[in-house]
Parts: sequence; C-alpha cells; structure tokens
Amino acid sequence: MALFRRSRPNHSSPPGWCSWFGAEEWAVFQELVRACLAPDYAGAPRIAWPAAGGSPVPELDLVQLALWLRNEPPEQWRTTVEQYPQWCAEAEREAQEQRAMPYASARGALLPVVRLAEGYGNHRLDAMTRVVGGGLVAEVQLKGEYGDLTIDTEQTRRWDVSPAEVWSAAMANLRREPCDIHEAVAGDSPLCVVLGTGEHTAAQVLRLDELIGRPAPYGVLVVVPRTDGLVFWIINGPDLLTAGPYLQKYGGKLRDLPEASERRLSEELFWWSDGVLETVVIPDWKAAIADGMGSAERPHTIKGSQRFSDMFFRLMSPPHDG
Repeated sequence: MALFRRSRPNHSSPPGWCSWFGAEEWAVFQELVRACLAPDYAGAPRIAWPAAGGSPVPELDLVQLALWLRNEPPEQWRTTVEQYPQWCAEAEREAQEQRAMPYASARGALLPVVRLAEGYGNHRLDAMTRVVGGGLVAEVQLKGEYGDLTIDTEQTRRWDVSPAEVWSAAMANLRREPCDIHEAVAGDSPLCVVLGTGEHTAAQVLRLDELIGRPAPYGVLVVVPRTDGLVFWIINGPDLLTAGPYLQKYGGKLRDLPEASERRLSEELFWWSDGVLETVVIPDWKAAIADGMGSAERPHTIKGSQRFSDMFFRLMSPPHDG
C-alpha cells in the first residue's frame, strides 16, 4: 500500500467510467498514466496512441486497464500500465486474424455467451443475437488468446455460412465444455449449481432442458447472476414459495462477489418452462410479514406471466377425486 500513501492529499473523486476506484487510487492511476503513457493525461477514458512500428492500435481504452488494476495489488500497477499498449496491439492483431480466419479453422473455437440486453442501449440487435428472455440475450464468440471476437452477420457472410450453422457449431462446442452440476441443497428437488469453465457457464441456460435430465412439468426456477454462474431449482410442489426467495438470495451472493464484477449479469428470478425464460417475482414471505406485508409501500405479491399464473394455480390446487 506504499504506492497509495505517496499520492497527493485532497484528491478528486474518480469519474463514472472507473467509479470503483477510491480517490487515492484514482490519483495513483492518473499519475501512472501520465508517467507511462500520456504526459498530458486529463482523466479521459481513452487516449490517442501513436501507431509506431506498424501498431494497429490508434488509441488506448483505459476502462479495460482500470478494470485490470482493480483486481491487482498496487505494487503491480506500474508493470501492468507499462505493458498495456503492447497487450492492446497484440489483441488487435489477433482480432484482425480472427476476422480473416476461414470458417473451417474457426468453428471449433466458437462458443455462446449470455449478456444483458440493456447493454445494447438503443442499438438494434444483430441477427446473430438471440433473445434468451427475461432481459438476457446470447451471442456467439470466437475464442482467442487475448480476447473474444463477437460474431455478427457480416462475419457469417465473410464465411459464406448461415447464422443457424454458426449457432449449431457453437452449441455443439458448448456441450463439449466441462459442465458439472453440484447439488448445493439436497432433497427431492435440490438446488443445482452449474459449474463450468469461465464466462461461458451462464450460456448453459440455453440447454437447460438437457441439464435437468428429468421431467419438469411445472418448470424450473433459475438465476443467472454472472456470466460464469448459473443456478436452478426444479419446481415440484408448494416449496416454490420458499425456494424462490432462497434461490434469488443465493444468486445475489454470487453476483455480488467482488472479484471480476464485470461478469455480473441479472439479479432477477426467472421461470423456465418449455424452452421459454421469463422474469417472475416470488416475495420472501417471512421478511414480508416482518416488514408489514400488504401495505401500499410493500405490496408483496407474486408476479408473472399468464403462463406462470396458470402453472401456479395448477401446482397449488389439490387433486380432485373421480
């Protein structure tokens, strides 16, 4: 921590694009950027970079650099800042090679990844982007050593293959990825944590019917807290009322883990049935009663689509004789 103690007092607050820094960390970050990259640095998220020696990088994205430093000890910051331009140049060269790679060479490195739809802003989703449901979308990426290239329809045209063929290859590769299901809570319908490899684990939600491996006539409750996390619970009775809030809290703990917070996805509770994923609300009844359930400020009601309501009443209705 000596690096931080040497920084000047009365530091300004960091800007929104690196708000995870404290004031002292932000000051140190600026000092290192000025010392190693841009003497006149004034706090912008990107800086111009001379394309010397045939470098393909015209400017440096400091948001990515700041994300890296957040997860590193302070004594390593200077080395990372010094090496960052070379890393960016190598990553851009790799991206150019990925775009020029023939499909026969690329298909074995294609994998789907799940993202938040809101991250696209007002931009129209590409035809290669699939809507998963519940505010989630899925893309196909070409895995690389330095980064992953998102495959769009322009890339499929370069390859002269259909989007459906690319997706088929990506899903076949996903099935070959290591994927274990750990039962975190035992019972007739356990809480199932999907353990995979890195940020493509959440994409296993695209093949949830295969992961379940048994009939699920009432569907499945699901949380997708991180790109590297997926948890589900098969609905088998009224325990839905307690399992839903528990599952959402469990997912919230995973989502809020401090490391690699850029992998965070949704804090919502989802219901999956017949291949459709949708958002539902199942209140924590114990907490609701303690907090004044039923007041105008705390309505505490179950919310879902008409499909979910029909399932819920089927589940809760006693069987009729005869």
